[in-house]
Amino acid sequence: MSQGDSTLLLKPALLLVGTVLAAIVVVFAINGLVAYLGIGAVGPAGPQTGAPAAQANATDGGGGAAAAATGGEVRKLPGTWSGSKWYNEDLREQEFEYKDPEAGAEVQFQPKEMNNSTLPENEKRAELVREGRSLFANTSEEMPGHVGNDLSCANCHGGGDLPTTTGMVGQDIDMIPLVGTAAGYPEWTGRTERMRDMRQRIMGCFLRSMNSPGAAEGMPEYDSREIQAMESYMVWLNKGTPSERVPYWRHIEKPEGDEKVPVSEVNPVRGAELYLENCASCHGADGQGVEGQYPPLWGEDSFNDGAGMGRMYTSAGFIRESMPYGAGHTFSNWEDVQDVAGFMNAHKRPHLPRQPKDWAAAGAPDEGIYYNRTQQRLGYDMNPMTKKLMLAGIPIDDSEVTQEMIPEDTSRYEQPLRNESVDGSWETTWIRTYENVGNESTSNTTASNQTAIEPQTAVSSAMQDDESADTRADAAG
Repeated sequence: MSQGDSTLLLKPALLLVGTVLAAIVVVFAINGLVAYLGIGAVGPAGPQTGAPAAQANATDGGGGAAAAATGGEVRKLPGTWSGSKWYNEDLREQEFEYKDPEAGAEVQFQPKEMNNSTLPENEKRAELVREGRSLFANTSEEMPGHVGNDLSCANCHGGGDLPTTTGMVGQDIDMIPLVGTAAGYPEWTGRTERMRDMRQRIMGCFLRSMNSPGAAEGMPEYDSREIQAMESYMVWLNKGTPSERVPYWRHIEKPEGDEKVPVSEVNPVRGAELYLENCASCHGADGQGVEGQYPPLWGEDSFNDGAGMGRMYTSAGFIRESMPYGAGHTFSNWEDVQDVAGFMNAHKRPHLPRQPKDWAAAGAPDEGIYYNRTQQRLGYDMNPMTKKLMLAGIPIDDSEVTQEMIPEDTSRYEQPLRNESVDGSWETTWIRTYENVGNESTSNTTASNQTAIEPQTAVSSAMQDDESADTRADAAG
């Protein structure tokens, strides 16, 4: 073939190839445009009709239904992510029966022994598990440099060396069991608005329930041996429970609907009377408990004002399910138990400097009666429960409460009493604290860097940080 003939054939071939390439570019461009506009794609994998709505929902978390309605199938991320589910959820709807270790046929609360058959084969891991158990059982004694009160994990989770609880720590169904809870991490926490893993959760307990800001060394480090050991123990407790399934004994059942008394109508003065009748025999008329047996419920040696038990409905749920120990459900009436919780959380306790930063965007929920922004939202200038005790002349410190102090008619204190005036305010009663507390995921400075500060300085500083954050959020739209 001559050179002229080959040139004549090459030109149409190049034209054909160029046309095909141009068509491909056009198709991709159109696909990009329609995807941006949210309509069906063009080409062989384009619109598909007849796909069941249920199938669309199953594949894209509900977004597929809208796509199917327009004839499109643009893939989207799920609107809601799958996560942990309750198993034997119905047991939580049977009043107190779900606390029965024998309740339920599918899954039962099953404590286990610690021995060679249950511990990890690796001796280093087994050693960490055993150490973690000891730390949970006797936290304030084992870690005095990081615990700023007289509490131990066993006070809420049962077991350990406390003579008034049974079994290994975290395996007492009458308290707050830890069995199976490791499967729920990492988890979202609205209080600090982030995800947290199990170590951060444990550190959060030190920060709040153990009041580590009041301890010489502050909060333990994230990668410290102690935190790793406690994490290892919780993982060991979790062995044998279904993955990604929340056991029915996890979480405290709070009052809901008609059971929930509005904060301003809770009557801590009536709660004082119920406390003396049902709680003082163990925790004392002064709320300071018995060393080594019953924990202090308020005062310098108790949990601080950022702890979960400082929230009224949370503590009411715990009291109802677990107190008095060994005779839980004594408070079967939700109104009674909320009045007792209101009385307990009307008292002085250590202040957590970072507490005003909790729930930074919306402020603490109504049950967070120690939080300044909640108090203001409810129309108070202090803890509303504190104000009612002060109006009744009942001490809010660790002085003993006597029956003679309680008015014969307590019905007055069911009212909000917002506009009543009292001498003094809650802000003047903070117990000493320390400055060097960040959030649960950050480590503390050393004891040499800790300095006592004026409580109002800590509160004001934290509130200024909140206001700056709110301003930035508003500016961002």
